[in-house]
Amino acid sequence: RHLIAWLAAVFALFPVVWVASAAFTKDPTISSANLIPQNPTLDNFSILLNDPTTPYLRWYANTMVLCALVAVSTVLIAAGAAYAFSRFRFKGRRAGLMFLLLVQMFPQFLALVAIYLIMDQIGLVFPAFGQDTLAGLGLVYLGGAMGINAWLIKGFFDTIPMEIDESAKVDGASHGQIF
Repeated sequence: RHLIAWLAAVFALFPVVWVASAAFTKDPTISSANLIPQNPTLDNFSILLNDPTTPYLRWYANTMVLCALVAVSTVLIAAGAAYAFSRFRFKGRRAGLMFLLLVQMFPQFLALVAIYLIMDQIGLVFPAFGQDTLAGLGLVYLGGAMGINAWLIKGFFDTIPMEIDESAKVDGASHGQIF
């Protein structure tokens, strides 16, 4: 078992090591890079960070801010939906849960054209949320992850005993406070 685990780890890490070694070499292509660079250098990083035509640090900051905002928003929105599906009984609850599960069965790639057209139309009404904007990308990320996250968090809420909610209601807590 250990041999298979080590082989799997080497197989999985080989591309990472190769790309990292190519980053420290002066060779212009990744295919000509050796696994262990002959004369390691930081020139590639200097070019990347100092080239005015590629604002890499700004791109990196945009990525970090977008990921943080989408992660927090996804948890908040999905937790609210999951709490409603877990704790409340309403008409369409079962159909909504089945719809969430069914939508997750299809790959996101199938929705590529539809997402493009929707973002194009949103951009006409709300330019800040259209194509080529961080807010638009955030909306796409939110929509893509919402179904499975709501389903997973609902599973967590189902494990919390209803008696805790009932005791909070006896103490006068609202649904928002119980949540």
